[in-house]
Amino acid sequence: MANANAQEVIDIDSDGSGDEEDSEFNTFESSAAYLKPSRSNFFARLNNTIKDDEGPNKIWVQTIDWMIKDNKANHRTDQYDNKRLILRRGKEFKMKLKLDKEFDPEKHSVVFTFYTGDKPAISKGTLCTLHESKKLDNKDWGFILDKHEGEEVTYSMMTPVSAPVGYYKVLIESICSVPDSPGSPNITKITCPEEIFVLFNCWCPEDSVFLDDEAQREEYVLNDTGLIWVGTHRDYEPIPWNFGQYEVCVLECAVYLLSNANLAVGARSDPVKLTRALSALVNSNDEGGMLWGRWTETYPPNSTDPTEWVGSVEILRQYLLNEEPVRYGQCWVFSGVLTTLLRCLGIPARCITNFESGHDTDCSYSIDCHYDVEGNPVDDLDDSIWNFHVWNEAWFKRHDLPPGYDGWQAVDATPQEASESIMRCGPCPVLAIKQGDVYLPYDTGFMFSEVNGDRVWWKVEKDGNMAVEYIDRNCIGKSISTKAVGSDEREDLTNFYKYPEDSKEEEEVVAKVSHFGSRKEWTVMRSNRDIEVDIGHETAIMGEEIKIPLKFTNTSSKSSRTVSLSAHIKCSAYTGRTDNKQPLIKTITNVLELSSNESDTLTISLLPDEYVKKIRAGSTLRMFLQLSVQETKQVYATQETFLVKKGTGVMVTCSKTNVKQYEEFDVTCTYTNTTSTKLTRSYFYLEGPGIRRSKKLYCGTVQPESTIERTLTLSAYRVGERVLFVKFCNSKIPNAIVKVKIHVEEAEPTEVI
Repeated sequence: MANANAQEVIDIDSDGSGDEEDSEFNTFESSAAYLKPSRSNFFARLNNTIKDDEGPNKIWVQTIDWMIKDNKANHRTDQYDNKRLILRRGKEFKMKLKLDKEFDPEKHSVVFTFYTGDKPAISKGTLCTLHESKKLDNKDWGFILDKHEGEEVTYSMMTPVSAPVGYYKVLIESICSVPDSPGSPNITKITCPEEIFVLFNCWCPEDSVFLDDEAQREEYVLNDTGLIWVGTHRDYEPIPWNFGQYEVCVLECAVYLLSNANLAVGARSDPVKLTRALSALVNSNDEGGMLWGRWTETYPPNSTDPTEWVGSVEILRQYLLNEEPVRYGQCWVFSGVLTTLLRCLGIPARCITNFESGHDTDCSYSIDCHYDVEGNPVDDLDDSIWNFHVWNEAWFKRHDLPPGYDGWQAVDATPQEASESIMRCGPCPVLAIKQGDVYLPYDTGFMFSEVNGDRVWWKVEKDGNMAVEYIDRNCIGKSISTKAVGSDEREDLTNFYKYPEDSKEEEEVVAKVSHFGSRKEWTVMRSNRDIEVDIGHETAIMGEEIKIPLKFTNTSSKSSRTVSLSAHIKCSAYTGRTDNKQPLIKTITNVLELSSNESDTLTISLLPDEYVKKIRAGSTLRMFLQLSVQETKQVYATQETFLVKKGTGVMVTCSKTNVKQYEEFDVTCTYTNTTSTKLTRSYFYLEGPGIRRSKKLYCGTVQPESTIERTLTLSAYRVGERVLFVKFCNSKIPNAIVKVKIHVEEAEPTEVI
């Protein structure tokens, strides 16, 4: 009798090492554990597979060969560490069966049934029974007989471009039809012991995620590392990020998340619905999501400061192993994780950084800021303006919208404001944000205010009354950034999100949006002034004097102006929030007399003793500047943020940069503390896609002006150019991270299982 548990002909270990890493494959390669018990009658058909005695009119499947190596290479999924077959939908693949007797096409045939989810049904698009076709069409499931020789039969098969993504189980029915024979046809059945996985396919023109540019497909789907921009619009820098979408735990985590989603299995065919679901599942605020957000100065024991992560993989691994939210993340972490999940599932995705990012809380599409009658900021009443905020873009067609909105869609997993009672945001077309189509789903109005909202300055009287004093139209949404295709350069996307400031098109968009805001009267006001202010910029280095030059110009051609000014400088989190318990670093007041067309410069100086002990880890300096003109009663107000750079101080050397698979090499990590503060509870964190699991090297305390060194032995199991991320982790030194490239050559096979 044929083996009831038919196996693949070849089952190759992902790294061939047979060490403790294989336990991770055994842990994560168990997607059946994520499938809910079925209530479908269809499973009675599956369970009725008891084999009778062999006979001349029965034919049994002995082995199933999914031809994994060739199919993965053809489908560009060979980098995935998972042992199963992983396909991109809408593309042909092959499989081979070995039978217990010679195949005769005149009397033998095969029927395949593919099904997914807990209640597979034809009506839901989650079950399909395939009979042999005359030709393949990527609009439907199908297979054709490719060739047969003796007991071996090879088939060409097709998944449709509309197939839901996820794991599929496969039932194979082998049929023997003998004319005039009692009991003919005889049918035997077997369920494949391993599932296959179906992904979106951006190489297929009929797929909703099709992207007609190979360089962009390489960058936004296949690239497992990247850069995320942080800082301020004056001083921005990229931090490396390990997306790691091919690691064994990532695909399994995506399945687990989707099993918890309030999303029908059939809806997984639609990138709009799937992306929206993931934007909620990445944060832990709803639906059993995976990552807690926390924006504080200190973090509890047994948690991770968001600045310490260097990639998504360890977050996904912890969540999958513990089945509880990981602590903690902030916007760039949420964005990095969502990019990993989308690329893993085949959806083109990238991280987007918006500097001076507005956060509207009342659907006014404006950002409210306040100051009192003496010119002091009233922070607790303000909407926030983040130094930077990171979200995502995903590429797909919008069949749910009128024509013209296909392409990049903005989506945000950071929990900010609820969307339909759940913490999620998007997807909304980037073009809709630019055109001010704030009535379109999903959350287009909120994202419009992030990049193009007006900052409305309110004067707060002593009795609590308020009045609008000034509206600044050109301060929100600066230097919108992403990693350039094929390089580590920054690509500026600002013109894709908004028309140039003060252009006719931008004025028309603002006028259109004003009709939908909750406070229409304020959004249409315009403020003219004849005092121009230019805030200069010099790089601020921790421990050195910081200079902020302010240039004031009287643009009036006839009259002189008397200008009263007040400037307040405080520490600020990158979210724009200042700590009311933190004392002011400095306050400056002055009166300037400016003749017509005259300019004058005032330089604010901060000495190290004034700010070093007050500035917090990860903080920036935020200056609030308020002016009033005596002659015209004009008011001008603005805020500006200054990043205080601390330097990375990290150096990494490798004993070898060209290695064979599984060959060990030494990595030496060095950190020099250039600050005047001793750094306690420090460690090096190492992680890289295709390299052995993440490692920590504890350093203890690093004294000022001292250097510490640690060495670790690693090996790599994935062929090609690999990137190793090394970060020095200490709460007082953010972004101390470097990356090292290592070329890994294929090792000779030592064992075939």
